[in-house]
Amino acid sequence: MTVYFFFRHSSLNGCQIINYRTDPKQNWLLLVGISAQQSRVVGAMQLYSVERKCSQPIEGHAASFATFKMEGNPEASTLFCFAVRTAQGGKLHIIEVGQSPAGNQPFPKKTVDVFFPPEAQNDFPVAMQVSAKYDVIYLITKYGYIHMYDIESAICIYMNRISSETIFVTAPHETTGGIIGVNRRGQVLSVCVDEDNIIRYVNQILHNSDLALRIATRNNLAGAEELFVNKFQVLFTNGQYAEAAKVAANAPKGILRTPATIQMFQQVPTQAGQNSPLLQYFGILLDQGQLNR
Repeated sequence: MTVYFFFRHSSLNGCQIINYRTDPKQNWLLLVGISAQQSRVVGAMQLYSVERKCSQPIEGHAASFATFKMEGNPEASTLFCFAVRTAQGGKLHIIEVGQSPAGNQPFPKKTVDVFFPPEAQNDFPVAMQVSAKYDVIYLITKYGYIHMYDIESAICIYMNRISSETIFVTAPHETTGGIIGVNRRGQVLSVCVDEDNIIRYVNQILHNSDLALRIATRNNLAGAEELFVNKFQVLFTNGQYAEAAKVAANAPKGILRTPATIQMFQQVPTQAGQNSPLLQYFGILLDQGQLNR
C-alpha cells in the first residue's frame, strides 16, 4: 500500500533527487535535489511539516535533523541543520523547527560561513550527518573535504580533505559516533572524534577555551583539567559560589569532586536567609545524579 505524505514542490522540478531525511519523530520530512544552472550546481530542498501539512522550499545542498538539549532546558530541541553554496558563498544554518518544548528557551539560530579553498571553486556540500554522541555536524563536500562543526555554537572544529574521489553515500557510524562513507573508487572511509585529543586541540590549536570547556562538560572528556580548575578558583575567589559550584559539579571525570572542594565550601560563611554554599554545591550534584563516596 502506498501512503502519500506530500507531493514534490515545484522548486524541485528538473532536479536530480539525491536525499530524503526525517527527524527522529518523523514530524519533519525533507527532500533534497540538485540541478545544473549557469555553470554551477544548485541545491533545492523541500521541508515538510507533518503537523501543519505544508511545505517550505529552501535553497540548500545537504541537510540533517538533530536533537540537542541546551544547558538549563528540561527537554531537547529539534534542530534542522543545512548547508548551501550559492553564487555568494557557502553557509551552514542551524535552526530550531516547530514549537519549543514547554519550559525550554528557544535555540538561537546559528549561521556561519563554510570555507571552500581556492582550488575548489566548484565544490559544494553533498552529505551531512549529525553525531548524537558528540553533538557535532559532519559535512562532506563533492571534492572530498570534511568539515566538523560544534552544533551548539556552529564553530568549525576541523576541516581536511579525506578523499580525491566523490563520496557518494554516507551514514552515521554509531559505534564511534562518527561518519562512514563510500567513494567512487569503492573505498570505505570513516571519520570520528578523537576523544583523547579534541579538547587539547580546541584549546591549544583553535585557542578557544570556552568551546573546549563546553565540549569537555557535555561529553565528560579529559584534556581541560587546568581550565576547569582555573575557572573554579576565579569564581570562588570572586565570591561567585553558585557558579563555582556548577563548575565543580560539571567538571569531567570528577576532577573537582574532592574533599578539598568540600572543605573550601565549608569555610565560606552562610549569608542570612540563604542556603550555605556547601548545600548549594551538594544540591547541584544531586540534581545531576548521586553523590560519590
